[in-house]
Amino acid sequence: MPISCRRLAALALLGWLACAGAAAAAPQHTLAWFSGFESGFPGGEWFPWDNGSFSPNGAMLPGRVSAWTIVPSSSGEPVFSGDHAYRGWIVAPAGSSHRAYPGISSDDPNNIDEPIASPLVNSFMVWLDADFDAMSPSDWVHLGTWGNNVDWIVHTMSVRDGKLEMAHLSPFAGEYIGPQPRPDFPLRRWVRITVYIEYNGSVGFVQAWQDGVPMLRGAWTQRPGTALLRAHWGMYANGAVSEAVQYNDDIAIWTLDEPLTDLVSEPLPTTVPEPAAAAAALAALGALAAVRARSRA
Repeated sequence: MPISCRRLAALALLGWLACAGAAAAAPQHTLAWFSGFESGFPGGEWFPWDNGSFSPNGAMLPGRVSAWTIVPSSSGEPVFSGDHAYRGWIVAPAGSSHRAYPGISSDDPNNIDEPIASPLVNSFMVWLDADFDAMSPSDWVHLGTWGNNVDWIVHTMSVRDGKLEMAHLSPFAGEYIGPQPRPDFPLRRWVRITVYIEYNGSVGFVQAWQDGVPMLRGAWTQRPGTALLRAHWGMYANGAVSEAVQYNDDIAIWTLDEPLTDLVSEPLPTTVPEPAAAAAALAALGALAAVRARSRA
């Protein structure tokens, strides 16, 4: 089968095929999508839909108790790299879940025109401030959501009762494989989360690392599929959460040319592109997708 136009462009524009270990043994990484929030919203990176939670000026919106915005480094707020980062925040309880985040759709010409094939690796930086003592053991603050279908039947990652956990896997909250005693999730500092996902038709596999340490794994069995179609990161929490702040930066998705066999080492490429270069290359891919969409019209 001929290589797709998008993949060919990725190879030409990015040139970032890097091994995570020995060339003969480790899979190659190809950058499929990246956002450091440098291009604004939607900025060609995000699906252009707003549920009313985006605040362009960083002020809480009338009638809402949770929102998200993009902050500059000049604000003094946490920015991991570059000049901007995501900020989502909650100021009071809500009658239903707080949903203040952007998302991606990888089968839509308005966003990403090809599904992101698995196996894949998603890494992102997260900075969380929450009062675990003021939250009940059942309260949770979300970090990431992924799905291989268009119906938003998804698996997720959150912090619940102070601990990192997954949901909607088998076992439901994931199998904990990290250090003992099980640590609380770090607060008020940047944490790197890396998630490896295989969608193998009817059965999939997910494993997560926190700052390079294996933490959780589980099986995905709820929907068959072979590609990532929906994802989002950021401030999503149950309605009882009354106060929290989350920052995200440098969210990257790489496709792999073969499944991982080393499930101990964090599966990042050895050469990670600088955020500005990654954003520019992905913007070029977005322009190519727009040309393809117009040609199909």
